[in-house]
Amino acid sequence: MLRPLIAACAAILLAAPLASAQQPTKPQQQPAQQPPPKQPTQQAAPVQPSAQQQPAAKGTQPPNSMKTAGERTQAALQQVPAARPEDVASISGLMNALYDVISGPAGQARDWQRFRSLFYPGARMIPVRRAKAGAGPGISPITPDDYATWGVDFFNKHAFFEKETHRQVSGYGDLVNVLSAYETRDSASGAATAKGVNSLQLVFDGQRWWVMNIAWIDEKTAGTPVPKDFARKE
Repeated sequence: MLRPLIAACAAILLAAPLASAQQPTKPQQQPAQQPPPKQPTQQAAPVQPSAQQQPAAKGTQPPNSMKTAGERTQAALQQVPAARPEDVASISGLMNALYDVISGPAGQARDWQRFRSLFYPGARMIPVRRAKAGAGPGISPITPDDYATWGVDFFNKHAFFEKETHRQVSGYGDLVNVLSAYETRDSASGAATAKGVNSLQLVFDGQRWWVMNIAWIDEKTAGTPVPKDFARKE
């Protein structure tokens, strides 16, 4: 893939007795006056519990965030374009479709509906770069829609061909991780202009394969050539 308090304070005011320094000096021969009675202390208004402190009304339940998320995802699934069966029937089919759908000469419109059909709702695409001073974060997750919006203009002006050179697959059950080495070119048969690795998390829902996330890094950022074997020590 391309690298492209406010704090508020409250005080309770209590009335104080008149200070003796404020009283006029009395002759010593006169009997001492009795101090004026203290004013009654003002009672602080009872503190009303906040909305968060209010006990929940009987018979009500807090919102179920997992249920809400499920409903939201179900609604989003209805909006995903129909996928080509060959694109989502296998891991290889899904990987081939990812590379194929973004490749082509300048000015050739990419099939963004096909592109969107490969991603599960909520999926992220994550270019990994080293942050530069004053240039914002190096790692900035985007959505497939973000990528498609950007790609319309970019691919209209730039030829771009990306192909997989080798991959490593590991997983358990319906969850699979793929490390896919790639090369990019300015033409289908031209010299490689960049190399890197796509790291994908794929899931199988019992019917088809989906892309959940893609993160990618190129050789320049990694500072080392793409290896043939992705095994490494922690």
